[in-house]
Amino acid sequence: MRPFICAVVLVVCNLAVFAQDVPKAEIFAGFSYANYELIPGTSSFSSPTETISSSASGRLGTFGWDGSVAVNMNPWFSFATDFSGYYSGSSTSTTRTLTLPTGTETITNVASNPKIHNFLFGPQFSYPAGKIRPFAHFLLGGQHADVTRSEIITCTTCFTVGIPISVGSGIEFAMALGGGVDYSIKHNLAWRLESDYLTNQGTGQNHVRVSTGLVWRLGK
Repeated sequence: MRPFICAVVLVVCNLAVFAQDVPKAEIFAGFSYANYELIPGTSSFSSPTETISSSASGRLGTFGWDGSVAVNMNPWFSFATDFSGYYSGSSTSTTRTLTLPTGTETITNVASNPKIHNFLFGPQFSYPAGKIRPFAHFLLGGQHADVTRSEIITCTTCFTVGIPISVGSGIEFAMALGGGVDYSIKHNLAWRLESDYLTNQGTGQNHVRVSTGLVWRLGK
């Protein structure tokens, strides 16, 4: 019994010393790249007898920023809040070919100039190991996307028609699963590299982002 009590006391003491070296909060700010899946939308032309021979969503590379604040509850668990924004002046398009009673209709949907913002929060788990501190997190929240859309319709029995559409998709539920690693530069400063898989449950879109920047450790 005495060896067991001594072992428990030793573990508790070590955790207490370890906890003194853990910062109360960590602030991250950096550059971020996201490969976003954009679904331009459906055609304004429809027919009960149409046959879709091809349909796909487009992907677009966007650049922006990523920032987060993590409050550490203990050496391995923290609660993180993450904000990010992504922008691009490029466009991506999808094409659908429809077979109608009057002929063939081709619809090209174009999505361009996206402005996408994420706000997420959730648990984060880390494992300090000297200068290296790997971590993983599971974040939930929302996404607001503003995308300029246009539609070009060509068919065998009509002239080519271009329909400009400006759409802001509003706020949708979003989720991020990923992690990264921090490398200590100084006592209260570290460099971070992280990656995440993001998804929008409302649209079924799937994205991947990579972020890097500095971490400021407060209260250490």
